[in-house]
Amino acid sequence: MQALFTTRRPCQTNARFSRFALRAAFTLVEVLLVLAILAAIAAMVVPDLLSRQNKAQKDSVMISIKATEQALKMYAIDHAGQWPKPEQAIDILMNNPGSDPQWSGPYLESEPLDPWGFVLRCRRMSPDQALLQVYSVGPDGKEASADDVMDSRSDRSKRQAKR
Repeated sequence: MQALFTTRRPCQTNARFSRFALRAAFTLVEVLLVLAILAAIAAMVVPDLLSRQNKAQKDSVMISIKATEQALKMYAIDHAGQWPKPEQAIDILMNNPGSDPQWSGPYLESEPLDPWGFVLRCRRMSPDQALLQVYSVGPDGKEASADDVMDSRSDRSKRQAKR
């Protein structure tokens, strides 16, 4: 009868509990395996996300460029086809230079910024044309570098010249 009602000694209970606890925990190899799998997944996903971010930034700057070009066209319409000087173009679209009775702006509500925080710039498409090209200096902020963003329709200046 005594065998049926045996009580366990405290040290046996703790020993069994600690063995059970060890079986329920993850081993170092299992943890490292999970980390390796997560690293592999991240290596596949992160480049795709970065390329999508770059594309979104370029799409955003193209929208800003086209809006600024439209504002320049409205300015030119108000001024009988005369385009502003490239170095003054962005400022003139927002602020009346003072003595311009034909100015009916503001043509832009705020300074057009690219996604990298730089103000869009203007330049003549060719020295003999009055038409301006709006562009962004890109992420590096340097003029005439490989990452500059502009309207890729290179034949646009040719179409304007034929008119």
